[in-house]
This record gives sequence, C-alpha cells and structure tokens, in this order.
Amino acid sequence: MVDTKDAETGQAKADQGDKAKQRTISDILREKKPNTKTVDIVLDSDLAGAIQFKEQELAQMRMRKGRSLADGVGPLEAELDALYESAADIAVTFVFTDCGRKPFEALLMDHAPTKVQKDHVAATGGGILEFDLDTFPPALLALTATDPEMTLEDATEIFDTWSSGDAELLFNTALLVCKERASVPLSRSGTDPTSNSS
Repeated sequence: MVDTKDAETGQAKADQGDKAKQRTISDILREKKPNTKTVDIVLDSDLAGAIQFKEQELAQMRMRKGRSLADGVGPLEAELDALYESAADIAVTFVFTDCGRKPFEALLMDHAPTKVQKDHVAATGGGILEFDLDTFPPALLALTATDPEMTLEDATEIFDTWSSGDAELLFNTALLVCKERASVPLSRSGTDPTSNSS
C-alpha cells in the first residue's frame, strides 16, 4: 500500500521542480538571441563564374539518364573541389544580425519609396513598394552587417561598384535576417504535412 503522505510529498517536489524549469518572460527576453545569417562572397568574379559553370556541368551530368553515375563525374568533382579550394582563400563571409522590429520599421520610414518609384511599380503590376529602391538597401546593410561592420558609405560603394548579383545577395540576406521567424518544429513530426494538429 502506498503511503499517501509520501505520495503527496513526492508530488509537491515534482511541482517545485516544474516551476523551477518554467521560464519567466524576463528569462525569455534575456535569452532570446537575434537572428543571424551568413553569406560568402568570392572576391574573384571569374573564379566564382567558373565554379557556377562547373556546378551546372556536374548537375547536368548527374541528371543524364542511361549513364553510370561514375561515368565522367569523378574528374568533374575533382575539378570542382580544386576550384572550391582556390575560392576559400579569397572568399569573405559576411555576417548579418537582426536589428529588431522597431529599428527596422524606423529605417523603412526613413527610406520610403518616392512617388516615381511607386508609380513605376504600380504601372508594371509589381504590387506595393515598401521602400526606396536606391537608399534603403545600403542603409539596411549598414544597420545589420556585424562582421565585418560597414558604414553607410561602405554599403553605398558596394551597391555602386559590385555586380547586381553580389549586391542583391547581401541585401536579400540582410532583409531575410530581419523578417525571418525563429520558430521551428521541435521534432520531425512537426514537419509532417499529413500530421494533424490537436
């Protein structure tokens, strides 16, 4: 027979343990880390182009039907590995960190789209434009780039002198780090599209 007093004492201890594990909102606010994202830029555009070409060539070879995977793939993989190794020496990793909702929205207000930009986007069926296409992207880079840090002048020079593809990659990463949610499923069952939520 179970002693009722012992059972109650055990339950009380369990309840205390549960309370100790519960986080207060202060704990949550202190522990929440801002989103961060990284992106690598190869400083030699010719080498970057060679890597992209070789990656496409390898993907096409793997997709061909009726050919052995080993047929011609090995040498291409070796060439691609050598290109990756060369690129690692001249690549820069940019780190972007979420600035928070209020600074982000304030930046949007400071860089509202011009009437000409809004009219052009509306006329081409592009939807609603949230920001000035010329001034907001470099301002967002300057605000969110944490390694290496950059000034507005640095970011503006990137947009003025780098390729559109590289500049847009940096901007899209900076934009995503501010807008992406941090909640994810805590188990594989949470990613199953057929599972029912209760």
